[in-house]
Amino acid sequence: MQNLSSPWKTRCAFLVTLTLAGCGGGSPSSPEVTVQDREPAIVGNESSSVLPDESNTSGPLQPPADTAPDKTIEVDGTTYTDLAKAEAAIQAGSTVVIGNGTYTRGLKIQPDNVTVTGSGKTHFRGAQLMGKATFIVDGDGVRIENIECSQVAVPDQNGACVRQQGRDLVLSQVYFHDSEQGILSAPGTGSLTIEHSRFERLGKAGRAHAVYSNNDSLSIRYSRFYSSKDQGHEIKSRAQHTLIEYSEIASLNGNDSRLVDTPNGGELVIRNSVLEQGPNSVNRQLIGFGLEATYDATKKNRVTLDNNVIVLDRQAGNQLLALPSAGGYKLKVHKNEVVGPAPVDKADYATGNTFFESRSAYGMGAFPALPEMGF
Repeated sequence: MQNLSSPWKTRCAFLVTLTLAGCGGGSPSSPEVTVQDREPAIVGNESSSVLPDESNTSGPLQPPADTAPDKTIEVDGTTYTDLAKAEAAIQAGSTVVIGNGTYTRGLKIQPDNVTVTGSGKTHFRGAQLMGKATFIVDGDGVRIENIECSQVAVPDQNGACVRQQGRDLVLSQVYFHDSEQGILSAPGTGSLTIEHSRFERLGKAGRAHAVYSNNDSLSIRYSRFYSSKDQGHEIKSRAQHTLIEYSEIASLNGNDSRLVDTPNGGELVIRNSVLEQGPNSVNRQLIGFGLEATYDATKKNRVTLDNNVIVLDRQAGNQLLALPSAGGYKLKVHKNEVVGPAPVDKADYATGNTFFESRSAYGMGAFPALPEMGF
């Protein structure tokens, strides 16, 4: 842990960590972040918001207790060695446990309320079904956890680890990387929840992204999104309600576009998180909101950025927020700490936020170090 001087060291006295005591510069291999103990973000005065409140901040989940023998698949206690046969055995409410090993065939999940769990070193590599994804989820209420997925590519250049076609999907403790897309959800699929997960080196031709949500609501917490490539976004969400909290979204060395893009507008909340714009980011805009023709200024549109650390490593210029010229939105940007060359829109957010001209002024290590998080 590096010996930090004021002002960062002074601020540490007021920090409450998620699971870690202390402050300092971390690294992308094991990033940890502290968040300041401030009042919960208030998202407008309307009681109709469906975003979870800040009280839902339980710590990381423990690894699943159930495991299967290597290279086997257990469906409701029956063991299979062939994924196609296991897939045919899945029923509504099934529990599927997949043993450790590398799998090159994907899994289609059609029934509702199915849980799919890996065993700790369960890796789907280069697996895709129907030119879509490794996991095609048609059922509602499905949960996928403890799975690694990589090297997914399809002719349409939008191959995903997960294609969500059913409603209300939860991804927990997944590691999706080095593919065209992490997850792609279809319109009308209810909610998508991502927790305790890592998405890395994902993107294709500016049209595939680490997360591409067309859900009604997207909730992300305790997760990391690194190094999107080929002008992909780390997170693209067309959901009406998008919540990101206790997470890291960092370009690092990736040639990504925006960290977060919500082209339809809606309700966007990013709080208690770290955002880092890398030196190779193609787009100067960190966050885009309501920039496509699908934006409707007559609907409820709101952006809240609260209590984040925002690191600007792009020397060619940065812009915190790109907003629609049509207006029709509410904006709340406060208690953020912005580190690096002044963004072109600094004057718009000078009140209620703190700006530091460099990493050293903030008391943070050189690139690619990130502030530490305790999860």
